This record gives sequence, structure tokens and C-alpha cells, in this order.
Amino acid sequence: MSLNWTLRAGAAAIVLATAVSAYALDAASVEKARSDYFHSLGKAMKGAGDELKKPEPSMADVKAFAATLDKLAPELATHFPAGSGPDAGIKTEAKADIWSRPADFKKAVDAFTTAAHAYNAAAQTGDAGATRTARMALGKTCGGCHDSFRNEEHHNH
Repeated sequence: MSLNWTLRAGAAAIVLATAVSAYALDAASVEKARSDYFHSLGKAMKGAGDELKKPEPSMADVKAFAATLDKLAPELATHFPAGSGPDAGIKTEAKADIWSRPADFKKAVDAFTTAAHAYNAAAQTGDAGATRTARMALGKTCGGCHDSFRNEEHHNH
């Protein structure tokens, strides 16, 4: 072996190791952004739910939470790019089914987005009863996605 070949092989190994490390950092960054996103959704769902349990809920607060959910819902699918699942070697609650069953995942995301929009529309009317009903429908879409696409045993409440 020549010194030149050894140096080239060593340089290639360093470049490959750097690329793999950068990829892992990207997946970890995606997971962090995904986690932050879902915490924002959860905060809005819980905030509205807590408010709607009151005998006289502040519909102004509920409207704000509902508008937040409606705004955030269409972003959901963007938080699951290729290479950001459990195969990336990062800790994630996302099941591999998100990437292996993309049509089913899209259907679940679309149902969530539609329900979030309907919930916001109901909330903006100021009718607490209709808003509670729409929020329950939205919650079912959350649960449906969690059942199919989330590893609940990794979840920390």
C-alpha cells in the first residue's frame, strides 16, 4: 500500500464519518422540532379542554387555542421527513409505520387537519356546546393517529 492510498482512504473515512454524524444530528434536530410542535398542540388542546370544563368558559381563550390548533394542524406532516424515524438511531415516539404506510399516515393527518379547522370554526361562533362537540371530534383524530403511528410506551406525561 502506498502512503498516498492510505491518506486517501483515511480522508474518505473522515468524510463518511462526518456525513453520518451530520445526518444523525439532522434527525435529532428534526425530532426536537417535532417534539416541540406536538407540545404546542398539546398545550392548546389542554388549555381549551380545561377552559371548556368550566361552567362559564372564557370563549375568548378557547377561540385563541382553537385558532392555534387550526394554524398548526397543516404543518403536522412536515415534521416527519424521510430519515427521521426510529431507523435513524434517535429516540422517537414515531413508529416506522409513518414511513412504511404513507397513504394511511396522510389520511390520518388529513382527518386531523379537517377536524382542527372544524373545531376552530365552531369555537369562533362562541357556542360552547358546539365547540365542545367539535373538540371531542378533534380528539378522536388525535387518538386515531396515536394508536397507529405513535409508540405510547415511550411517551412521558
